[in-house]
Amino acid sequence: MTPKNSPGGLTRRELLKVLGLSGAALLAGCAPETTAGGPVTAPPIPTQALEPTSAPATRPPTSVPPTAPAQTPTPAPDLAALTQPLALDPLPPEGWKSLPVFPESVSERIRRVFEIGLAQGRAPRRFSVIGDCQSIPTYFFTEFDGAPDINYYLGEGYAHLQDTIDWFKGSFGGGLAAQGGQNVAAVFSPLWADPSACASGEGPLACELRISRASIALISLEENWNGDAEGYRVNLERIVQYTLSQAVIPVLATKANNLEGDHSINRTIVETARAYELPLWNYWASLQDLPDQGLYADRFHLTQGAPGRFDYRGEILTGWAMRNLTGLQVLDALRRALMAGLS
Repeated sequence: MTPKNSPGGLTRRELLKVLGLSGAALLAGCAPETTAGGPVTAPPIPTQALEPTSAPATRPPTSVPPTAPAQTPTPAPDLAALTQPLALDPLPPEGWKSLPVFPESVSERIRRVFEIGLAQGRAPRRFSVIGDCQSIPTYFFTEFDGAPDINYYLGEGYAHLQDTIDWFKGSFGGGLAAQGGQNVAAVFSPLWADPSACASGEGPLACELRISRASIALISLEENWNGDAEGYRVNLERIVQYTLSQAVIPVLATKANNLEGDHSINRTIVETARAYELPLWNYWASLQDLPDQGLYADRFHLTQGAPGRFDYRGEILTGWAMRNLTGLQVLDALRRALMAGLS
């Protein structure tokens, strides 16, 4: 099925308890939801299991603003204007639903960010993933760093995506900024960063963009702790502004679920993308014709199949396969548009 538009000794957790952050609640969390009968769990994926690389979803959230100077830089003069939003009227309440799954073009702002990034040494063949449990490499993208027709199967309908897999080979195995339970505030917190790789004071976002040298960042953060919609919007914009200030293209992804009940998070994601003229990955739209919209009965967890097999026992009809497919389609569209602009 083709989507539309085809200080020493303390662990981090102990330190968080000392700081009083351990009691915060989750809304739309990555851990299984519970009912009167116990947790709702999804059945196991029917392919060879990979060792999870995400942090436990029970790790407490972060709502404090970033304090590390490295995460709040003053953009270079040629980037400063590119980090400012446009003043636009919002779309009608349902208007975002009909937007294409992957970008059909890129804005002049994004072309300029890409050009500046290349001049600063960013790698055109590298992308980063900034996300929560819906983006951990256990189920997302890892197969594409393997061998075709062994680790993944594109099928005839999607064979053209092999060029994009080859182009970005080495980027699909995850990074330092995709982990279960992470939200739009946590990406700035050093408490969530990997101390073996990240500099003192860095959060996962700054650490990942510095180390990866990626030119593109897929940003998919569904968490909205404490139901603070305005806090979500403010922190999402900070993520976008920081990413742009590093000469990296932010790609914002809508989410599959509507646990908040009014699609307010997806509307915020879309309006932020519009204000900053960013590429949008409308993942939500790709799921609407799938059985149960690609979600289990808890209406949060994606249905599981073989994530990288698009022509194999109907796996394309699962939420995880469609996430992998449409993520590839987004990268394919961006690769083509950006490189054509350089020729």
